[in-house]
Amino acid sequence: MQNLLRSIAPLACLAVILSLPRPATAETLNETGVWTALFANGELLLHQDAKGNAENPWRWWYDGQLRWFEEFDGFGQTIVRPGIGYKVTDKMTLWGGYAWAHIEPLHDPPIDEHQFWQQITWSHKFDPATLDLRSRLEQRFREEGDDTGWRFRQMFAYRQPLEVTPRLTFVMWDEVFFNLNDTDWGSHSGFDQNRAFVGLGWKPTPETTWRVEVGYLNQFIDRVGRANMNNHLLSISLFWNP
Repeated sequence: MQNLLRSIAPLACLAVILSLPRPATAETLNETGVWTALFANGELLLHQDAKGNAENPWRWWYDGQLRWFEEFDGFGQTIVRPGIGYKVTDKMTLWGGYAWAHIEPLHDPPIDEHQFWQQITWSHKFDPATLDLRSRLEQRFREEGDDTGWRFRQMFAYRQPLEVTPRLTFVMWDEVFFNLNDTDWGSHSGFDQNRAFVGLGWKPTPETTWRVEVGYLNQFIDRVGRANMNNHLLSISLFWNP
């Protein structure tokens, strides 16, 4: 257990620092909420060899998310994101796809956002922990404007099984968002937001194809000309890898 604490202590401190409210020139609004998500990916079986067991480099991706704010009585968001990937190496996969987001602001009409996205995922295991990186580029479209918003997202995720029981995993990740241009529908170039998560993962057995991760998620949003947002969220995610 001491070795575990020494391993995760620096990362836990980093997560706490990232989740602290950021200094801002304008007022910062604090909100609470619950985010739920399903993340799934697996082999896309387009063909097989004579034995029927050849490894196929093509992958499929899907994630669906439901988000509530202010104790389920305020701003909400729905995201559906399918995609296709190609496994370059055992550690790296290239992805591309489409996403639809339905956003319901507190005091404004609902917004539908359409996105094309490309990403690279990279994973490295160093017994018993795993380090995952995801670099994503998005092209965002909204009906209330003509411009295409370009946004870059970088995620770092660290997972390490607990010594007390391998079914539980310490999980920490951080993702930073940068807008690459201004748009006529309100996106401003520069830092957009940061998400920092600390929690636990649970998997019934090593052979199980799914796992659950639950924990605290802090979302800080830099809103130009308005009060920044600092959201304190309960995050519940189901991961399925058939």
